[in-house]
Amino acid sequence: MSLNADRSYKMKLRDVENAFKYRRIPYPKRSVELIALLAISCTFFLFMHTNKLNSRLKEMEVKLQPSEFSALGLTGNHISGHDAGKHDDINTLHGTYQYLKSTGQLWQLNPKHLNNTLSTNSELLFFNRVPRTGAKTLIELLSRLGELHNFILEHTPFSRPIANHLTVKQQLALGQYVSELGQSSAFVYVEPVGYIDFRTYNFPQPIYVNMVRDPVEKIISWYYHKRTPWNALRMYKITGKFQKRDFYTKSFEDCVLTGDPECRYDYAMGFQNDSGDHKRQSLFFCGHAPICEPFNIPAAIARAKQNVERHFAVVGSWEDVNVTLAVLEHYIPRFFRGVKYLYFATEHSLALPQRNHWKPKIGEHIKSLVRANFTLEYEFYYFCKQRLYRQYFAINRHLEL
Repeated sequence: MSLNADRSYKMKLRDVENAFKYRRIPYPKRSVELIALLAISCTFFLFMHTNKLNSRLKEMEVKLQPSEFSALGLTGNHISGHDAGKHDDINTLHGTYQYLKSTGQLWQLNPKHLNNTLSTNSELLFFNRVPRTGAKTLIELLSRLGELHNFILEHTPFSRPIANHLTVKQQLALGQYVSELGQSSAFVYVEPVGYIDFRTYNFPQPIYVNMVRDPVEKIISWYYHKRTPWNALRMYKITGKFQKRDFYTKSFEDCVLTGDPECRYDYAMGFQNDSGDHKRQSLFFCGHAPICEPFNIPAAIARAKQNVERHFAVVGSWEDVNVTLAVLEHYIPRFFRGVKYLYFATEHSLALPQRNHWKPKIGEHIKSLVRANFTLEYEFYYFCKQRLYRQYFAINRHLEL
């Protein structure tokens, strides 16, 4: 072989080697998503194992004084964590019972006076669900009950944005759509949307139901739900990008203590009000009027209470499973007859409210700081719980607790 031929052969060989060395190997789209999900999962795994140590270190090195609270935007209407949860025990099932009994009100309770479904012949149930309150469980129960009691269930995707700020035109359109669903047969409609008075738009008023949850626990639940790998992947499919790494590793405690806009709950200190407001459940009961917009004001809470009392058949809570199921079954039998038996007979196969394993335990001192700005939200929450208890005692007046 000539020298030139040998050199040409070596050059060709080097070109082939370089082609293999620097070639770009295409990966399927699903592989990219899987790699991204694994990366996020690993980040969360490390975060979970370091968060507890980080919390303990902060407890040792941080002792906030009252003057420092204002710098964090947590100065409004202070109540301690202990007081917020207890409130002289009046907000528990047993405490409400003892109060009603001691004041002579227990024997005066009448189910008819606490049942606003008697004033309507509607076969349309509207569950304007509050996110992070266990809505999936109630939807699954309604799905199974529909097969037993011959009604249809429709619910919007859980990815649909919350509709708490609808215009009059949008409310009219939704009212018309929901009303038409119930014209031919019994129907259940589920969507995360603020209360709408259908009669304002000359439509028949549906039977309203909803669920509530401890306000601060709900906020924490939503905070870490946004940071789960499955939610991150869902948002990636919608937006085509992931949040920055700091977003997924940021703890709720750091978010509160550093005055991060995401965890500020005071307008005066830069309250961040997102379009899908998960910070307050009262908004789902107040409605879409301008009076409902400001955070933690008496007028908005008063209106939410009034709507619950006048227009909601039942506002339950999975914190009181037996009470909620009993009240639903008694006050709305057309849709919930047999719900208690169904719940406990199929409990193992239901999508029960479960703990998010990516959510660490949050210290009570942090919860207390946040509760300080949610006094009126707690007032509304306890109002709903006490009404639920009254409805329960009205059908069990001889119950001894």
